[in-house]
Amino acid sequence: MSLVGLTELVDYSKKNCVGIGMFNIVNLEFATAMYEACIETGLPIMLGVPERFLNYYDIDVVAAICKEYVKRTDIPMALHLDHGKSFDGVMKALRAGFSSVMFDGSALSYEENLETTAQVVRISHAMGVSVEAELGYVGQAGDELSEKTLTNPDTAADFEKQTGIDALAIAIGNQHGQYKGIPKLDFNRLKEIRAKVDCGLVLHGGSGIAPEDFVEAIRCGINKINIYTAMDVAAKEYNRDHFNDFDHYLDYTNIGFKDAVKQVIKDHMILFASAGKDK
Repeated sequence: MSLVGLTELVDYSKKNCVGIGMFNIVNLEFATAMYEACIETGLPIMLGVPERFLNYYDIDVVAAICKEYVKRTDIPMALHLDHGKSFDGVMKALRAGFSSVMFDGSALSYEENLETTAQVVRISHAMGVSVEAELGYVGQAGDELSEKTLTNPDTAADFEKQTGIDALAIAIGNQHGQYKGIPKLDFNRLKEIRAKVDCGLVLHGGSGIAPEDFVEAIRCGINKINIYTAMDVAAKEYNRDHFNDFDHYLDYTNIGFKDAVKQVIKDHMILFASAGKDK
């Protein structure tokens, strides 16, 4: 099957009242874990490549790996640029054949974010590629939350209208990284945003959110959920717990590391799909 865009997966999410998981690729083992999780669950998935990771691997190489896996299944899979902070980074992803890109202008002024996002949308849509943007400021776990950093429903509606985006990452109490406790999501704000926009809604900072809150968020209008930290923690814990298993050398062919990451992916995918059951 060919890559699908974020637009197709948002439509799937809305039709079935399920969440679509996006998981970030660190290396080949992470990519393989995502592919196997997709096959074993039969559920759609988004393979994420953060722009900052392009300091560690070549974008064309990782794109080629992902496209090869996509060809081996009929289950919908998207290749997504996560947190594209620069216009050049987004253009690299488009040239590499990504089916979805995020331009994250949340650190810019509203006017700058709107202008650059609209430019990215025009170029990407001309190439048949979906675009995600961010409004509000998700930030890092532990950052102070305020009305200024959370997404305003009326501003979201204006932003969608003026840019033509396919999806919007919103700030409703979610943050990136490891939470110090269970985050409290603002579901009323989420419902207000959903009532005012037609585009897909994205929840970043998914690692550490309570299972029941994931389900409620999906039922209130979230379509795509980003997961990275939970996979990273699983990989770290596996290596820590099994380090002494390697008496003479570190065996990189040991599949336990990959399987630990895959289990985290599968658990989240199945949870996100459960939102449409017994609604």
